[in-house]
Amino acid sequence: MWILYFGRLDDEKWFGLILDMLKNFIQEYWEIPFSFYVFGKGKYVQDLLDIAAKHNSIHFFGRQPLETIQRYKENCQYCLVPSTFLETFWLTALNWLSMWLPVIWFAKWWLKQFVPKKYDISKSNWSNDWERLYNKINELFTNYDSDKTDIEKEKKRAKNMAKKYSLEKRFENAQELLWKPKRILMVTDFKSKLGGIETYVHDVKDILKEKWYEVKTYWSKIPKWKLWQILKYFGLFFAMWNFVDAIRLKRVVKKFKPKVVRYHSTIRRMWWLPIKVLSSHNSKKFMMYHDLWYFHPFPSSVTQEEMINMPTKLYNFIKSWNTKNPIKIIAIFFKYISVCLLKKQLKKYIDKHLVPSDFLEKIVSDWYEIEPKKVQTLSHFIQK
Repeated sequence: MWILYFGRLDDEKWFGLILDMLKNFIQEYWEIPFSFYVFGKGKYVQDLLDIAAKHNSIHFFGRQPLETIQRYKENCQYCLVPSTFLETFWLTALNWLSMWLPVIWFAKWWLKQFVPKKYDISKSNWSNDWERLYNKINELFTNYDSDKTDIEKEKKRAKNMAKKYSLEKRFENAQELLWKPKRILMVTDFKSKLGGIETYVHDVKDILKEKWYEVKTYWSKIPKWKLWQILKYFGLFFAMWNFVDAIRLKRVVKKFKPKVVRYHSTIRRMWWLPIKVLSSHNSKKFMMYHDLWYFHPFPSSVTQEEMINMPTKLYNFIKSWNTKNPIKIIAIFFKYISVCLLKKQLKKYIDKHLVPSDFLEKIVSDWYEIEPKKVQTLSHFIQK
């Protein structure tokens, strides 16, 4: 039996839990009784290498492009898609489904539609998460020979589900909603492919160009000096008055004359002024909410939808992160002011609010007091 993992080797992706699971197999069997293929990088690299050095069933390849990882799919039967926090869209799970790989993990949040009951580790009665994962994989390993027919059925189910998120299907839906105009400006805050949001923006740009659209991207410039480490937390005060990006963006719009302006992750670097500065420009404006930064001061700590407290009040914002640390409270306060300034612009000047998963529709509508009819799901698509 082969299992595949692709992603960051960090706490946010629960990789520590996976290591605990592997150690338990070693303790019980003196060996890991299945092949485990790992692609990625992060804080647990050395821990994984220490185990891999003693057990030939663990294969670690570091971070690799998707086309390289795909070469191993034919021999794998399952994949792990862990995350400790509430993801807005499980793009990794979708990519593996497109490769006919059933997903093993907690069937909750948006991921619940991707995880069959048979592979849902939340159904286990064990108290610890690593024990739940261990017992689920142990069960699959023990019954592997007798379950081969079911595995093939699940692979076909995975492929059929992935068809709903094909590039062609997604573009067809998006074209009806957004892209009849041929000149589009995509606005975001990071140029490099740091993660899912940035990769998504690059991919959409390439797709539109292939479809004969005229597309331009505006990227916010990031400081290269060490002060950036401080600005990550206290730059919110300066971001509230981001005149630099506002002026630069206005110049780009004046020259390019787009029919559609589509904002992406503005909340990390750009905030409200780049939206305000285009308020009088004659173009359709859309906002895509890729992550939970718009609703919570520390989104990586959000494990349930209920942790996003309504309505938009300072008390609720501070309450969302249970802390008495004065530095963190100051940072939260600055972010709250920025969110309030952004809220006013979003309500007034954005024509359509887009979310990658339908559970976000109500959150966006309630948090920013936007009419529900203006909020719509436009899911991500399978990466090629």
